[in-house]
Amino acid sequence: MTLGGTRQRSVLAILLLHAGEVVSADRLIDELWGERPPADAATALQQHVSRLRRQLGPHDVLVTRPPGYVVRLEEGRLDLARFRALGTAGRRQLEEGRAEEAARTLRSALELWRGRPLADLENEAFAREVIAELEDERLDTLEARVDADLALGRHAELVGELRSLVRLHPLRERLRGQLMLALYRSGRQADALEVFSQTRRTLVEELGLEPGPELRALQQAILAHDAELEAPARRFRRGPRSVLGAAAAAVALLAAFVAAVALGRAPGREDAVAVAPGEGVVVVVDSSSGSVRRRIPVGRTPVAIAVDGGVAWIVDGDAQTVIRLTESSRAVETFSTGSTPTDVAAGSGSVWVANGRPLERAQFVGPVATSVARLEASTGTERAEIQLPRRDGALSNLVENHLAVSRDAVWAVTPDFAVARIEASTGAVTRVSRVIQAVAVAAGGAGVWVLGVDGEVALLHERSAKVVLRTRVPAASAESITAGTEAAWVTSPADGTLWRIGGGRTPTLGAIDVGRGVSDVAVGRDAVWVANPLAGTLLRIDPETASVEHTIDLDGIPRSLAVDGDSVWVAVVADPTASAVEVSGIRPFPPTTCEPVVAGEGTSDFLVVSDLPLQGGIRVTTTQMAQAIAFVLREREFRAGRFRIAYQSCDDSVGRTGLFDEPKCAANARAYAENPDVIGVIGTFNSPCALAALPELNRAQGGPLAAVSPSNSFVGLTRTGPGVDPALPAALYPTGRRSYVRVSPTDDLQGAALALLARDRGHRQVYVLDDGDPRYGALMATGFETAALRLGLTVAGRSSWDPRARGYQDVGRRIARSRATAVFVGGLLDTNAGRVVRDLRARLGPSVELLGPDGLTPLPLFVERAGQAALGVYVSLAGAVTERLPRAGSRFVERFGRTQPGVGIEPTAVYAAQATEVLLDAIARSDGTRASVVEELFETRVRGGLLGSFGFDANGDITESPVTILRVARGGASNRIVSVEGGVVARVVRPSPSLVAPGQ
Repeated sequence: MTLGGTRQRSVLAILLLHAGEVVSADRLIDELWGERPPADAATALQQHVSRLRRQLGPHDVLVTRPPGYVVRLEEGRLDLARFRALGTAGRRQLEEGRAEEAARTLRSALELWRGRPLADLENEAFAREVIAELEDERLDTLEARVDADLALGRHAELVGELRSLVRLHPLRERLRGQLMLALYRSGRQADALEVFSQTRRTLVEELGLEPGPELRALQQAILAHDAELEAPARRFRRGPRSVLGAAAAAVALLAAFVAAVALGRAPGREDAVAVAPGEGVVVVVDSSSGSVRRRIPVGRTPVAIAVDGGVAWIVDGDAQTVIRLTESSRAVETFSTGSTPTDVAAGSGSVWVANGRPLERAQFVGPVATSVARLEASTGTERAEIQLPRRDGALSNLVENHLAVSRDAVWAVTPDFAVARIEASTGAVTRVSRVIQAVAVAAGGAGVWVLGVDGEVALLHERSAKVVLRTRVPAASAESITAGTEAAWVTSPADGTLWRIGGGRTPTLGAIDVGRGVSDVAVGRDAVWVANPLAGTLLRIDPETASVEHTIDLDGIPRSLAVDGDSVWVAVVADPTASAVEVSGIRPFPPTTCEPVVAGEGTSDFLVVSDLPLQGGIRVTTTQMAQAIAFVLREREFRAGRFRIAYQSCDDSVGRTGLFDEPKCAANARAYAENPDVIGVIGTFNSPCALAALPELNRAQGGPLAAVSPSNSFVGLTRTGPGVDPALPAALYPTGRRSYVRVSPTDDLQGAALALLARDRGHRQVYVLDDGDPRYGALMATGFETAALRLGLTVAGRSSWDPRARGYQDVGRRIARSRATAVFVGGLLDTNAGRVVRDLRARLGPSVELLGPDGLTPLPLFVERAGQAALGVYVSLAGAVTERLPRAGSRFVERFGRTQPGVGIEPTAVYAAQATEVLLDAIARSDGTRASVVEELFETRVRGGLLGSFGFDANGDITESPVTILRVARGGASNRIVSVEGGVVARVVRPSPSLVAPGQ
């Protein structure tokens, strides 16, 4: 049903707001036209009512009842009435101690909301007060649902959601109290007190009021470690009192404590620093007080910063320029280095810029620093360019924290994971250290420190670059390193840990819990500063007490830190937000994040977004995927059942690397979740991007936001498995409800497919080899090994190769002694898999078959790296190649191909199109709410689709998972394929997930 103009919609809205009541004609006229109605207002009202009756027919719901009109609806037909009834029932259940039922009931109430009420009428006089009242009702119900979740011990899951709610509703003390309680129960007493301190400042500055007695009492209870505040599970262990009873008492504390208390200043969260959408800024913080001194706009995407003598040098990751910024004058100058700047360091009168370029014969097609440019600090003039040494073999795709300046030298991480010492005065490379596979380097009073890919940390001699001491950080990941006067500091984003590595003859390790997502770290005179791009915060750490002293909310993505004297400089990128100006009836995202809206004629009901990396070498593939998504929508005339759909293609990459960017992935997801017009996401492309995005999408208001990925393959996104962090996938779905599906097979099924091939080709003894990378090569190898054992094969051995080695003859000898007749080679061409295959073939001869995953693609590069040894190797690909699609897929390729003249259609485009059809069909079957779309997504049953017939299991995995196995070949084989150059299809395998499932 399409309603008429504003007046007609207003009449219906007023009558529905008073459903079952007679609304007089005079009142309707007053509401519609105010104090100056037109002369024919009564006639105009009758016409509006008459048109409404025709559009509402054949239902007799709009009835004339003197002195006006009434809308009569059957019970349960009006969402507002259902919402109020469910809210009342949920609160009653909570009061009665039935928290589980209350949480479900209150969630059902909130799932009835689709953004702001009366959104298209909010400028009408009658609607303004109504909208405010309804928003208050929704927030009251939301707060009751949070109370229920707190009663159930879900405090850790609530922290992120409550932080977002507090940002949106900063004056609601109840939300702030709930956040304090959730933080305290999560073992974060200091953070809980920081929330109170910030609340007090906000209320005093905005309203001239102190916090209410309930919030003050809660602060005192936290300071006193009051037992009433303890989490339900902990209280249950202490005595016979029930979990629900203890939880109810703690929740009641928010409303019942009324004792007057003296208010002292606790360590607090500083005032938020607002960043305009699409703007990059440098924030200058006073290192002693934690107060913000300056906020200076700089470029679009500041991603790296170095400061010396009050002058900052910033890399703009998307503009691919270097910016010079003087704090005193706020003067901003922009420079180009003739390549892609990836990192910057400053000291001793010079500025050093890492120059990134695509590497020849590399699997990674983005820019990697191959040289270092020396700029004169006062003018920005380039004085020299130093080429970085590198060997063939392992190649890096990392760029952050790759430069450091010590007293006499500059230290740079090379493209092959070595560390080069550059004499500052001459620009000569005097030493190269290859002891550690380096990902970051730092220099300070404690010396020159190197961080390795596996968490290894080493102190280097400043002249010889020899290792003085080494240790290892026992963390799942390590990202950034800095050096202070006495120690080095390392961040672990996955664990949320800051590690201190003390020098001396024997290195000492210490750890501080600072929250998941922490990245860059810098050291000042009396504090350590840590950026958390996922949370949008800057933390001040007291190194003596190992505690967080201040948390500054930057209202954006902090990307890089530098300390200069008494100032901390932070490069911040704005969080993306939806535009306030509607396009096609929806609020789109700006061009800094997404491409223009694509929509049909008229007003759209919802917005679907795709989240793909649209910069760098992958952009050819992802651009075609976005075009395939738009093509499907055009074929469907931008409709999903009764709903009209608009589409935006959004970017999750940064130009500096040409890769997906995890902080940007998370920020994009938050923006999608906060825009009520977004009904679903197609993406992400990369699995690590999904790890950052899924928790944000899952905790969206109005219910989890549906995501359909065309290409994610990491097992841990949907289920556990060998080598997967045991916290996954539960940590990705904080609401406890799955909201993500994928149309591509998981990585471990490639291993299972190759194990089946090995068995069917008569092999009984196999050897498993990997590159030691737990994120890909080792995971792939574990999948193969697990499946091989379950198929009855003997695993004659397993080992890892060193990606930096010059040769692998010793590995070949080890495998020869094992008597294996097939070898799985799990790794990447950029971790030297090509050289491994060459040396294995030379030692083992042609009788031993070699098998590998898609890390050995593209096949032409594999042949270039491995030479003739690559021919005959079996390589698996997740999914189907274009030439082996079912009929519907082949027809789609033919139709879509006519819009892509001279370009082959890649399989990823077909998978993107299938993901789009799955999402649109779920929207069409839904009632238009996010929760309903997710529910319908898991009910999907496709018959004769682009990828065949399939559904999704309870985890979100596609039930039909073909794996294509190619044989590397040259010449004119009859079954040669175009969509994957350099191979022929050996077979298509559909392995059972039971071959790799844990516990089988």
